Amino acid sequence: LMDSLWGDTCFVASVAWEKRFTRSNNAHLVSSVKDNVLVYRASEALSYLREDRTDEANAIYSNPDDDPRGEWTSVSYVNPATKEARPNLVYDIWNPVLKQSVTHPTNAWKYSPDEHQRHVQESRLYWGREGGNTYPRLKRFLCEVGGMVPTDIWKYADSGTTDEASTALKHMFGTNVFDNPKPVRLVTRVASIHHNQIPSQTGLYLDFFAGSGTTGQAVVELNRSDGGRRRFALIEMADYFGTVLVPRIQKAMYCPDWKDGLPAGYPEPAM
Repeated sequence: LMDSLWGDTCFVASVAWEKRFTRSNNAHLVSSVKDNVLVYRASEALSYLREDRTDEANAIYSNPDDDPRGEWTSVSYVNPATKEARPNLVYDIWNPVLKQSVTHPTNAWKYSPDEHQRHVQESRLYWGREGGNTYPRLKRFLCEVGGMVPTDIWKYADSGTTDEASTALKHMFGTNVFDNPKPVRLVTRVASIHHNQIPSQTGLYLDFFAGSGTTGQAVVELNRSDGGRRRFALIEMADYFGTVLVPRIQKAMYCPDWKDGLPAGYPEPAM
């Protein structure tokens, strides 16, 4: 269906979402623990996607030399290619700490001489605390790296599960009102992706099979968390539009946390 609407050239990825972390022994052959999130773009004008960085991804950054530019990590300066394969990347590098020239016996450097001079001028080469590294490493600063490219496997720990979604909806209403809802964290992750380096705090999110209203709640929670001005449009023809979807959005707007059908820390709303 999506290929017929957009064309198969607009297909980007099929993301495997780990919707549960336990297997069901009620299955006769294979227990399903994943669903697929199909990613399409309307045209090639969309050329760049990034997610917000995680605490885990940022953990590799530190500042052992008190660089005023802040936390950084380093990458090797040595090229996997040999000198013979990349003769244009073969030159002497000066170690300013030990005051001696350095060459690699077999491999080229990763960067051109001009780019290397820029690295030197910007003090981006790291030779170790006492300058004793055999070869330099290139500093990459956390403030410059931006977001992370999305992958096509989304683990439950980062994107939620169907069980989590059912529990949260039950807390909001005080009883089971909808089977197999999607978790808010899954839609929040989708809505948080940056397109063509445009901040994700704006945009219109359409859901033509809105179900219990997860997309609406995800947008409400994102706007609450970062002051964004995202909008959403939900379409649903089943009778739970009025009994579940609309009350859910009202509840989500009123209070972020619910328990046994009551708002946590807020007076009970008149609905």
